[in-house]
Amino acid sequence: MREWSSSGLQNRVHGFDSHPDLQKMKKSVLAVLIFILLVFAPIARAQEFNFDKSYSDYLYSRSVYDKAFSDYTKARDFYLSNQTLTLKEDARKKILAMLRERDQLFIVYLTALRMKIFEIDGLTGDDKNGILGKIDGEVSWYKGHKENYRDGDPLEDLFNKSDEGKSRYSTHTLPLIYDSLFSVTYGEEKTIRLEQENIYSTLKSVLDENIKSGALTIDPFTRWFSDIDLIIKNLIQNDDLAKTQIQKVYSQSFSIVSSYNTSLSTLASSLTLLGQLNQFLIEVLTSIRNQI
Repeated sequence: MREWSSSGLQNRVHGFDSHPDLQKMKKSVLAVLIFILLVFAPIARAQEFNFDKSYSDYLYSRSVYDKAFSDYTKARDFYLSNQTLTLKEDARKKILAMLRERDQLFIVYLTALRMKIFEIDGLTGDDKNGILGKIDGEVSWYKGHKENYRDGDPLEDLFNKSDEGKSRYSTHTLPLIYDSLFSVTYGEEKTIRLEQENIYSTLKSVLDENIKSGALTIDPFTRWFSDIDLIIKNLIQNDDLAKTQIQKVYSQSFSIVSSYNTSLSTLASSLTLLGQLNQFLIEVLTSIRNQI
């Protein structure tokens, strides 16, 4: 009989949201939740299924899973210390309950990621459809896998089905989680860039109107705009590069974590450019105000 060690099933599940990148997601989640609580009325929150609701579902599912896992480890330890048929059956029931809750945890976590991505303004329709389609497929797999557990499954069948989940997590779910977390960061960075570009467009329109009326001259704005255009070009290039880099999480030739970190480093380099872009726009605005 296979040994009932905690290193197997515990590591398969408790690694789910313990790595730093998923912890970062939780921190960003809290900020979003605070914003939603301030903006939306309670009745609206109760009627809509949004990121707020999906993240609450994840927290609840995590608490249910944690209890199921605790119950399983206790039953396993009791059985290992006194290997009776009664204790073995109790342990079998507890591991069955825990494995079902594990699949449910993946379902609600992936759904929370889905809603977060869906609500980000900076992502295009194609960006969203690509990643959301992958998430929907993964959610469907875990729903089917959860239903595949039977109340009367013997212990060996439960281990085999658990191994199916482990394999799926390693080959499909984990790369998708990193890709999804990247999409969140990418979408937020792009949202800021697009806001800056809108401000830039407005400033150019104001400048054109005042040049036509004779209130302003074209110098030095033409040269300044060349510098601003170059920053925007570099930001777009960073975005395109990062999107290419993150796709390596799906390749067996590259490390998932390394590919994710590389893509984030590319996006991080955009933060300096965004700060510089914002400063340049402030200078343009200040100059316009001083001359009118």
